[in-house]
Amino acid sequence: MLPAGFVEALGAQEELIVTSREDGRERSVRAWYVLERPSSLYLFTQSFALRATRWRSDPWIRLRVPGGPSVEGTVHLMTEDELDEPLIAAVIERWWMWGATTAEGLRRMLRDGSHILVRVDVP
Repeated sequence: MLPAGFVEALGAQEELIVTSREDGRERSVRAWYVLERPSSLYLFTQSFALRATRWRSDPWIRLRVPGGPSVEGTVHLMTEDELDEPLIAAVIERWWMWGATTAEGLRRMLRDGSHILVRVDVP
């Protein structure tokens, strides 16, 4: 469950600062996100991106609103079987230009392994 103050700080922010670890060092990048229901935040990226590689070896993540609060949690790599219609619609709306223009296109991208969709779980 994301803290209410964090969700409020997201406001109209387009991006988050996403931090992951590699060999004990933290690496940060800006990333788009989808907030599906106030408690669920998702990230979508190419499977060969460095952050995706880091998440596979260490699922720890920190999300920071630029100039605002941060939360720490873990990533859960989603499978196509875990997708529901509201999430599919949100991902397509956000990342249509990456080729996820239809529900089947998104499922194919996850199934083929060209991209990953992760849910951030915050304790």
